Amino acid sequence: MKLTTLGVLLAMVLLAPGAQADVIDDARKLPTDQAIPALERLLDAAPRGGAEERRIRQGLADIHQAAGDRLSALPHLEALVRLAKEDGPARVAYAATLLAVAKDNIAAGSMGRKVNPFLRDAIDALRLLPVVRTPRWDEPTRARLVSVLVEARYRLQETNEALAVLAQAKIESLPASARRPLYDLEGRLHYVQKAWEPAAKAFLASGHPIGAAAAWDAARRPDKSMPLYAAAVRASPESAGVLQRALGAVRFHKSHAALLDALDGLPTPAAEAGVPLLFARAELLEGVGRIPEALPLLEDAAARVPSDSRALVALGRLRGVLAMSGDAVDETLLDQSADDYVRAIERTPTSEAAAGGLSWLASRDYSRLWKAWRDERIRTRCLRVQRALAAAQPDDAWAWANLGNTLRILGNTAEALDCYTKAREANPYDPGVRSDEGLALAAAGRAEASLASYLESLRLDPGHLAGRQNAARALYLQGNDAEAARHLGEATRTARAIGRGPMTYRFLVDRTWRAGRRPDVR
Repeated sequence: MKLTTLGVLLAMVLLAPGAQADVIDDARKLPTDQAIPALERLLDAAPRGGAEERRIRQGLADIHQAAGDRLSALPHLEALVRLAKEDGPARVAYAATLLAVAKDNIAAGSMGRKVNPFLRDAIDALRLLPVVRTPRWDEPTRARLVSVLVEARYRLQETNEALAVLAQAKIESLPASARRPLYDLEGRLHYVQKAWEPAAKAFLASGHPIGAAAAWDAARRPDKSMPLYAAAVRASPESAGVLQRALGAVRFHKSHAALLDALDGLPTPAAEAGVPLLFARAELLEGVGRIPEALPLLEDAAARVPSDSRALVALGRLRGVLAMSGDAVDETLLDQSADDYVRAIERTPTSEAAAGGLSWLASRDYSRLWKAWRDERIRTRCLRVQRALAAAQPDDAWAWANLGNTLRILGNTAEALDCYTKAREANPYDPGVRSDEGLALAAAGRAEASLASYLESLRLDPGHLAGRQNAARALYLQGNDAEAARHLGEATRTARAIGRGPMTYRFLVDRTWRAGRRPDVR
């Protein structure tokens, strides 16, 4: 029988009770936006307390829940509790929906008044029902009752009461389908109470070995937790989540060797699925001091996912560690480290880890350029690293300024000036860029432009120490002793104000004295 919404109403008036049931079923089959108003009109017309009211309310509750609106289903489920002759299953359904509404609110970020009343009402709805085996209803209903009651008390942090319910209900007597989630809840309850061994046993019974391992971790028993982690990894070697949990425990216990040995002989999954295990083994090898053995694993990981930079960053870091670990620095390994970081930032220009590694290399080489500028290897590596940083961060004024400084030191003033121009475009308010640009202009023989650049840095920041000193030097070379001395005096006051050390004062005082001498005896 297929009826429209209006037809449903007419049929309820005209048809016999048996036929009215068919009309209710047809109304439930309408689209949600039609079914709800149709059933609500049927509810208004139905006799109170009869079978029709129960069927209509059940239909409304089902439709609201199917549409994800559990809150609107609650009044109908509450009414069904009052109408039911045997109200156990009805109460359980009502309480389960109250718990679901509370969990929906928690997932939406709510707490307190939007959660606890629903949990408390769920407990109250089930308070008088027995959790032990009873002939009054079937075992699946009892299992659902126990599950709702225990979880509601767990979420209200009533752990003793929740554990008492489980003890009374005897999880092992419930249907198999209900046992695993209840054992998991039992594990969580024991975990909250810091009863680590019972928590581990319950988690194992629930088929959750990672939970059991976490309980043994909390008990500081790596001898118990590491075999569980190893078994979980062996069962799912491609699972990055399982590996991360295991590695977290390894870091906590500093038990790299235990997990490394436990995973010995485990085949690496093919293609990208094997990357998490390659990373894990590399970390474990580093942890036991076998860094050279970790490098091929990371190279394999980098080759498997050409778009991912993480393996290259790890390679760059480990090669850098190896390069600095001997009595003398291994420059070849530093070259390889630079190669890794450059490839990483080319893959992922936004990688902060790659940028950090490159910055470390650039800083180390730049600090040696003043004395080792003839060393082709250092010059080449420093420039390559800084060019990679600037290319990856074209809006970073510091990257361009640092590249400009390196080029200036190496005598390439033309390209250095181009870099300073890009640095100014990225940040026109940085006085350091103007001051460094002035040095490059001076090196290019453009004295007036050089002085103008220094003075511009002081306009941006009158307290800029380098700008003051450079301006004083430029004025000194032009024979303007008074202005040179004035700027150096300002520089001395600035150094004193910002707490610079005695070497700064000696340097400035020396320049002030020399600036006061006649140009013909300089």
